[in-house]
Amino acid sequence: MTAILEINDTELLLYHRGQRLYRAPAIAIAREDGLIFGEAALRLARIHPRQAHQQYLSRLSPDPLAHPTRDAANLADLIYHQLREVAALCPDDMVIAVPGTLSTEQLGVLLGIGQEAGLKVCGFVDAAVAAVSTSRAPEQVCYLDIYLQHINITELIVNDAVQRTRAYEIRECGLSNLLDGWVNLIADRFVRETRFDPLVTADTEQQLYNQVYDWVMDGALNADVAVEIQHADLRRKVEVPRAALEQKAATRYARVLEALQGHQAVRLSARAARVPGLSARLRAAGLLVEPLALDAVAAGCTTHLSRIRSPDGELRLVTRLPGAATRPSPESAAATPAPDRAVNTPAAPTHLLLGHSARPIALFTEAPLEVDAGTVWLQPDPALPSLLKLNGDTVTGRVRIEPGDRIETPAGTFQAIRVEG
Repeated sequence: MTAILEINDTELLLYHRGQRLYRAPAIAIAREDGLIFGEAALRLARIHPRQAHQQYLSRLSPDPLAHPTRDAANLADLIYHQLREVAALCPDDMVIAVPGTLSTEQLGVLLGIGQEAGLKVCGFVDAAVAAVSTSRAPEQVCYLDIYLQHINITELIVNDAVQRTRAYEIRECGLSNLLDGWVNLIADRFVRETRFDPLVTADTEQQLYNQVYDWVMDGALNADVAVEIQHADLRRKVEVPRAALEQKAATRYARVLEALQGHQAVRLSARAARVPGLSARLRAAGLLVEPLALDAVAAGCTTHLSRIRSPDGELRLVTRLPGAATRPSPESAAATPAPDRAVNTPAAPTHLLLGHSARPIALFTEAPLEVDAGTVWLQPDPALPSLLKLNGDTVTGRVRIEPGDRIETPAGTFQAIRVEG
């Protein structure tokens, strides 16, 4: 059974057999007595700031640590050891969902370290494409996700398929940036109301940070935040209105809105939907906003595993998947204009290959194929149980056929090919 690993440094997520096995931020404490990862590291990062690291997974580089230890001399070592924790939980093959902003070089680094750590990588897929592939969406939509140091926006074209067209980062708008701003705001409130500054000691700063982090992660978006600090046998408490925290983040949210100018529809990852005030700010600007489930990426990967896996051993990054739940009716699909051509959809197949014999599509009778405006469609009878599979998935509706697709029929498995000339 193939596992799914979602790469996001706010929370690495591992799913296997429908269960979530791992959920932890890519944050590390590197000390001579060992390495600590995840939430345990996050809750020590203000106490041990020189040993804390939280950009290694986004940078994906071998840059040296400022304070190397016996177990970790560089950023790649931190990635390796955290991925070893993941690999220890799952011996099976693994599909990795990645942000669209990763370069080819970074993907190579991730693959190399992952394999060294014991991951059996069998495919890569764009996380945004996977997340949106199982939900309804308009023809043009942006997928917004939050990382520790940035927000990632992926522009998608949705017709009979979901395809990435562009991905970019909004720097200094990540979860860590927002948390730092809110921590400073609440610390100022402590000073005004209690004459005590929680940032003067590492222990009290960590207490403050932990409570703000928990408030965000718990998704208490309609609640004010109450923070209690214990120091020198005294407890001090302040309450800060949620509106004040949203206002503190207004400048960063404005940068996100600026980047989304010209767009109308946004799908938010569950992480982004938790961020206080972000959804409301986007809706107030007139955007059509819909949050997705935490396992949206995993669900998309599971649905389209046969297309994401690389059975030939040549790993590739998949940036286009069928949109089974989003596909328009045949009438609207046929009428959909240029967006499909604008993203360079591969030319239609001309023949179906079985063994060494290729049959023209016009003469093919083993499956209900239709040629419409130069596009080949597989169109099973919706009133009858389908005996057809496309690339390992049961066909439940009208779907486009492209060169390389495998159509499984009772008469055999045929591969779509294009014969030139």
